[in-house]
Amino acid sequence: MRQTSSRPGFSLVELMVTVAMIGILAVIALPSVMQALQRREVVDAGQAVLDVVEFARVQAASRNLAYEIRTTVATDVGQPGSISVYEGPSSACMSFDTPGPLPAPLRTLTLANDFPTVKLISVDPPATTPLCFKPDGRVFQMQSDSAPSIITSSNDFAGGDARIQLQRFNRSFIGEGPIHQVVIPFSGLARVVVVQPEATE
Repeated sequence: MRQTSSRPGFSLVELMVTVAMIGILAVIALPSVMQALQRREVVDAGQAVLDVVEFARVQAASRNLAYEIRTTVATDVGQPGSISVYEGPSSACMSFDTPGPLPAPLRTLTLANDFPTVKLISVDPPATTPLCFKPDGRVFQMQSDSAPSIITSSNDFAGGDARIQLQRFNRSFIGEGPIHQVVIPFSGLARVVVVQPEATE
């Protein structure tokens, strides 16, 4: 007489109910997980910009040369902004593109490549006036390729600070969430601060 197996197992109905419950939980949790990942992207982008700024500062100190940062502010959907680092010919904040054209950048961070939902929304001083890092740690605003000046204060920003602002954008290309500012002081270490955007009426 043959003995029947008494090993426990799952019936097909139990298995289908379990799979259905996992699917329902995944559908409920997915939007929250996606939003958390998108919020994390702007944090990571701020840290990446800070790393580029610190790279320029460290290179200037170690090589005894001036280093320049040039930024491109987001203009449309296809251009979310970028930041590039250039090495100068001396320790002075001048002659980066004189007499010839600007050389290739040593390092470039293009937001579209690594952080597609984040845009570089503004720079103060304006992006048309690059920042120059000197070997002694000071940061100058370059009015031209031969005229550096100390970053001045304005009503909106603390005196002596340059600010690069980043924000996350949704699928409709509308800014969402807080603005992450990379604050670059005239003398001292750069840092990231988070500010809430002003409400629009």
